Amino acid sequence: MAYILLVRGSEMATIPLIAGLYCGNYDGVTCVPNDILNEIKASLKINSWYKNRFLFLAGDAASACHMEAFGLRVHRVFDDAPLSIRRDAVHKMKHWMCYWAMRRFGEVLWVDWDTICLRQPDQQFWDWCRAYETPKFVYIPNYWATVNCSVYYVPVSWAEAMERSFSVEVTEPNDELLWAAVLPPDVRERPEYWWGRRAVNIWTPDECKDVDEQTYFAHVRSLSFASLIRKA
Repeated sequence: MAYILLVRGSEMATIPLIAGLYCGNYDGVTCVPNDILNEIKASLKINSWYKNRFLFLAGDAASACHMEAFGLRVHRVFDDAPLSIRRDAVHKMKHWMCYWAMRRFGEVLWVDWDTICLRQPDQQFWDWCRAYETPKFVYIPNYWATVNCSVYYVPVSWAEAMERSFSVEVTEPNDELLWAAVLPPDVRERPEYWWGRRAVNIWTPDECKDVDEQTYFAHVRSLSFASLIRKA
């Protein structure tokens, strides 16, 4: 298994970093779209350390085969997930994977494929993860779903809230809307729920200037931004 080992007081703690892949129903066809597979290939080239430091989770056997073709060791296949999760994997499988990992390991950091890592997480990063015992999300002003789950941390103290989120009524069963439904109503004004400069969202080349020496992860619209971000 791939873990980061941390010392917290006299305890030895482990925080898994996880990424996943799952099939979805697109125009009546169940598959992993080619653009996602191309994104994974580019991501592993840009972030070469992901391959050896992450736990890779697959929603189904086909997704596991795709990841193994990239030379990734699949830690678990979720073909035993509840039927409601498997029927709507596009919206719910990531949420289920994170819930499982949080219950299994006590805390977890999920990282989407469309990220660029500028600094590998260090003790300061993990200290912020654990601060206030709150989930941590990427903040995007006026984001449609309130929270962005491209890079997010969740501790086991939020297990009950995550369980509840699977059954809440939302406009669509998107994992970000499920999270927003169980967070405090004033979460936008609560800095303890956000990465701040540690993980930023970059949608345009002009926003590459938002990256600074505090930034560990950049969630990007296009991985082609990598050279611009590293120059910034």
